[in-house]
Amino acid sequence: MKKAIKVALTGAVLSGVLCSASLVEASSYIVQKGDTLSKIAKAHNTTIQQLKQWNQLSGDQIYIAQSLVVTKLGSSNNGGTSNTASEEIKQDVQKSLSHKVIKGDTLSKIAKKYSTTVENIILWNNLKSDSIKVGQKLMINKDTDIIDEAPTANEVEAEINFKETADEAIEKQLNSEKTAALSISKANTELYTKALEIAMLAIDIPYKYGGNTIEGFDCSGFISYVYNNAGLKLERKSSLQYFEQDTQKVQQPLPGDIVFFKNTYIPTISHMGIYIGGDQFIHAGTKGINISNVNEKYWNERFVAYKRLTTVK
Repeated sequence: MKKAIKVALTGAVLSGVLCSASLVEASSYIVQKGDTLSKIAKAHNTTIQQLKQWNQLSGDQIYIAQSLVVTKLGSSNNGGTSNTASEEIKQDVQKSLSHKVIKGDTLSKIAKKYSTTVENIILWNNLKSDSIKVGQKLMINKDTDIIDEAPTANEVEAEINFKETADEAIEKQLNSEKTAALSISKANTELYTKALEIAMLAIDIPYKYGGNTIEGFDCSGFISYVYNNAGLKLERKSSLQYFEQDTQKVQQPLPGDIVFFKNTYIPTISHMGIYIGGDQFIHAGTKGINISNVNEKYWNERFVAYKRLTTVK
């Protein structure tokens, strides 16, 4: 009942959600868990070859939170699926097979048999839980470019200029930034206060990968939701993009500044939260929106920096 009241209050207090918070650029797409190049190509009426060309990809490897160009003005994919795309869809369907559940089967056992993950099987079959029954048919997709889990350090580093390690790229980014002022304007202080109030109302809302509504949040979706509803227009991006593009380092954080972490699921910037003071931050963790302490062993080992949105002066 307490949670229901919180959700209701959130809906009342935070009416007028900005639509832009849940959208990315029309010409780009942020890779989600379970995505493949073929799946993305079908969704945007284009081809794998075209995606590779637009994004200068040498192979089929993509990773979660990667930004991909999926359409360009004047491209032939606008207005319908080409013959090539249709053929790829047909081939993709042929790559799928079904598994009939037998006595003793579990999702983990089936996943191991087909060299995939439980999460993928749940996604492919729209399962609500990991419960299955004898005789049930499960669709198994055999694509080799499935993103089962986070890429390796080497794969991430391959995406970084000059073949830097992730840590070197993070340090270079921080060294290139000017330190933000110790204080902020009265207007932005009020904005921060409102953002923290909104964030606190969201406590106990569940975690949802890709989520940015009160039905569920992931870490960057939570950030964009809070600040947009506090009155600061903020495009929905990944933690890494916010770190590199929209924030600057601070010497002493203020409640309302952002805290960044690395190595939570990819070996670079991969998690973020809102600093609330006293070494604590509020964030969308696996247990939902909750408050954690930067000095806890897990977070301390992954802490990178406190930063401030460049639009906050």
